Amino acid sequence: MTAGTIERPKRGDIIRYVYLFKSEQAQGRDEGVKERYVLVAGVIGNVYRVLAITTKGEKTKGAIKLPDPVASAAGLSNDSSIVVTEFNRFTFPGYDIRPLMDQPGYIHGRLSPRFTEKIIAELKARKATSVDRD
Repeated sequence: MTAGTIERPKRGDIIRYVYLFKSEQAQGRDEGVKERYVLVAGVIGNVYRVLAITTKGEKTKGAIKLPDPVASAAGLSNDSSIVVTEFNRFTFPGYDIRPLMDQPGYIHGRLSPRFTEKIIAELKARKATSVDRD
């Protein structure tokens, strides 16, 4: 799989999405502040779970910094981190998934299966909470 493919995103893929943080929801927002890259952490049928990717990880509680080679291979900046304390859940394609700006499709990049499993294990260990986006 390469960036820009039109296939449906799978676990480990990086896509663009308007992520709604739990803290934003608590303030009464029903839509995220901006589009950002997210990691597809799970797919069951048409139900997706995605994790926010941030470049402010050092300021975000519950974020795991991506090693530079992992970030680079996924097409992300070297200061990228993945938030593992919460996730958004939606039915594909949902209202908040965004196509890529410079090529067809949704998939920007991909984390290796091994690193994706490491992130999923952290998500489970921290008993992450969900924000339902349907």
